Amino acid sequence: MFRLKPLTASLMLLLGFVIAGMPLLAMAQNYNPPKRGLPGRREGAGTRGTCMQGQKGLMPLTPMDGFSATTSNTPTFLWYVPPTKARTAEFALLDANDQKLYQSTLNLTGEGGVVGFRVPEAVAASVLESDKDFYWQFSIICDPNQPSNNPFVEGVVQRIKPDSSLAAQLKNASPKEQATLYAGAGIWQDAIAILAHQRCINPQDSSLQTSWTNLLTSVQLKEFAQEPLTQICSSINSSTGSIQP
Repeated sequence: MFRLKPLTASLMLLLGFVIAGMPLLAMAQNYNPPKRGLPGRREGAGTRGTCMQGQKGLMPLTPMDGFSATTSNTPTFLWYVPPTKARTAEFALLDANDQKLYQSTLNLTGEGGVVGFRVPEAVAASVLESDKDFYWQFSIICDPNQPSNNPFVEGVVQRIKPDSSLAAQLKNASPKEQATLYAGAGIWQDAIAILAHQRCINPQDSSLQTSWTNLLTSVQLKEFAQEPLTQICSSINSSTGSIQP
């Protein structure tokens, strides 16, 4: 019978104790995507646009396939918006038949950075039904008179209920730990919204920046990890946590 050498066995036992005692946040902050078989379609047509500047184009902070799950009926959506001459953007939710269910206009500062929008509670109950796919579109209004010149991105969102095991773990977890749990369970929208919210209220916490970078890297968005959250954090300072999931 094969037996471990005493030193090797001791080291493995010690490693097991160390891993078991590590804070949840210290583990890899990686997104574990659900298996849906959707083709990659994170970028929409015309993401550069006539009023966009800088080296990076408009980009949704979503997984590669454009699908994201949420447990909230008021989810927060996030996008990287490059420097732009435009001062407004438009967000819309559509059903499976491309019927527009909700639309809202967002103000832009013109500076490059991460922009967010939270679905209002007033419309949430009648829009995002559980276990159904809904489609969102986000466009920069470069030319109100010629929509074809407006760069846009799109994606799919579905509201789900966490299983009993995840719900139990979330109950006693800190916000940073909740983000890790959501990411591991494939619930992207809640994971990234929580981290963005925590970074706004704890801007000096380097562990949050690390978690943010790890999460974006896990969906091939590392190049956007250092972009400022100024436009999101300004909204949270003037409201009551508007970017929480």
